[in-house]
This record gives sequence, C-alpha cells and structure tokens, in this order.
Amino acid sequence: MASGSKEVRRPRRPTLRQALEAAEKAGKTVKSSKQGPDGTITLIFSNGDETTTNTDDWDAHLKELDRGKN
Repeated sequence: MASGSKEVRRPRRPTLRQALEAAEKAGKTVKSSKQGPDGTITLIFSNGDETTTNTDDWDAHLKELDRGKN
C-alpha cells in the first residue's frame, strides 16, 4: 500500500439475522425467510407481503449501463 493512499472497504452485505432483527424492531412478524447464493435475502411476512434485499451496487450500476446481468 502506497504512502498516503487509503484502502477502500467494500460495504458489508446484510445478514439474515440483521434482516430478521430489523423486521422484529419494525413490529412485523416473519413467516419465512431465505437467503440466496448471491446474497439476496427474502422475507415473507405473516400478512403475505414479501420483501427482497440486494446490496450489490455493481449489478445496479451495470444495469444502468445496459451491461452484465439483466
């Protein structure tokens, strides 16, 4: 590492535990949850609503440029 340069850290992906704790804090009851191999987390709530998290900023950026996964 060169003198004066700062190492850039990659943002951490949210964990399934963090997602469940956030739902509990919001007062929502989670019926089921799953974590995909690409890091996406899907929560299905007792009222039937579903939410998915995906924090891969590069996929979003490449989609804007019309490249990569679509």
